[in-house]
Amino acid sequence: MLEQIAKIVEDTALLTEYQEREDEPEKLACIPVLEREDIKKETERLYNEVREIGDKTCLYHPIFTNGIDYARLIFKVKAVSEEYFPYLGLLKSILGYVATEHYSYAELFNQIHLNTGGMVPVVNVYTNSKDLDDITISFEMKIKTLKGKLPKAFELLEEILFTSCLTDKKRLQEILGELKSRMQSNMISAGHHVAAGRAASYFSKSAAIQDALTGLPAYRLIERIEGDMEAYADELINGLTGICNYLFTQGNLMFDFTGEEAEYEQFSKLAEAFAGKLPNGGAVAAKIPVHPEKKNEGFLSASQVQYVCRAGNYRKDGLAYTGALRVLKVIMGYDYLWNQVRVKGGAYGCMCSFSKSGDSYFVSYRDPNLQKTVDVYEQAADYIAAFAQDERSMTQYIIGAISELDTPLTPAGKALRSLTAYMTNQTEEDFQKERDELLAVTQEIIRGLSAHVRSFVGQDYFCVVGNDEKIKETAELFDTVVNLY
Repeated sequence: MLEQIAKIVEDTALLTEYQEREDEPEKLACIPVLEREDIKKETERLYNEVREIGDKTCLYHPIFTNGIDYARLIFKVKAVSEEYFPYLGLLKSILGYVATEHYSYAELFNQIHLNTGGMVPVVNVYTNSKDLDDITISFEMKIKTLKGKLPKAFELLEEILFTSCLTDKKRLQEILGELKSRMQSNMISAGHHVAAGRAASYFSKSAAIQDALTGLPAYRLIERIEGDMEAYADELINGLTGICNYLFTQGNLMFDFTGEEAEYEQFSKLAEAFAGKLPNGGAVAAKIPVHPEKKNEGFLSASQVQYVCRAGNYRKDGLAYTGALRVLKVIMGYDYLWNQVRVKGGAYGCMCSFSKSGDSYFVSYRDPNLQKTVDVYEQAADYIAAFAQDERSMTQYIIGAISELDTPLTPAGKALRSLTAYMTNQTEEDFQKERDELLAVTQEIIRGLSAHVRSFVGQDYFCVVGNDEKIKETAELFDTVVNLY
């Protein structure tokens, strides 16, 4: 045993000596590296077949799933009354967690997990890539089952959507209390999401909708009702039942399914029968009652760090999206922002995003600074305008960007990518164009993207979540300063 240990120590010493040799850089330089020509040129395909179930659209994804069925019932919300809209986000956290006609909420929970791999309500916001003013909100029921379990899944689905008890004040208060606690925790641990989402909501309608349904406005609603359930219980019950009456109608429904063809045949029969049980009409509704408004808020908390976000939309200045922005994101994350905000500034991290809709942001994570970080953001365009790297470094940046596009996906992931493309009106040609632009990036193209950054940073949409003293010291930066909660 001692001889084995001695051998390990000797081998380790030799390895260390080899690594410290003067000719090591030359040896490393001889290691083969990927070139642009080695990267796959073709984009990943989409798996979309548009079919009909009765008079309803069904998006079928012919993907091998090894005996697992993935289904979605999608209720589109193009418009909803102002009275009921705030409760759309709340509804997804309540359905499946209250009693129904035949089950207590505990029994329902057990039935769902005994018979399915999950039955989860979600709310999504889709923006038409060809018309950015065309926004669709959807309330979706995600279902995952093993082969042969679809009939039971639909039985439970009908139980939840048609017979959920939305008048049990005691249970509703328990759910709201749990939601409030969880959201408070998330707002502190993931304050960068709060800052980025809130900043984008000042100018982007889709971001404002998402924020209203799952962000600070949703938290404020929960806080108000949970704090005085006796006073607001009727308002809550009316809101939940009202949004259900509007949502769950035949006119709002479409289907999405991933699985074998034989399973699709069974799904289509069950789906058609389910649709026949829905009412034909819905509540009369006005347009979606969300209007972006610049607020530039500072949210005070007991935290000793900041989450500092600067946001805007480069399309407002007539600039178009290009796949090269994916490479810029890697450059900013591993070079400029990393060095200036993390290495020199002491923050735990800093992120950026340049979306196809034009919505963009810089945001820091657990940042000891505030004004210093704002200065870094404002100098970013100058850094990009003077950007210079050799071809090997450019290739490495491109590989970093392409890796996000080429991350291996599960069958469910491939189906979700295909569904999202369909709902946002994107084709394989659109994805191929983006990939071609990414692979063709040069230093000159990166330098040209300084205009995109100068555009969105110059629009001065700004939000910070952080230390109360730090925010108050720079109060002139904000239009509004309020407590986070």
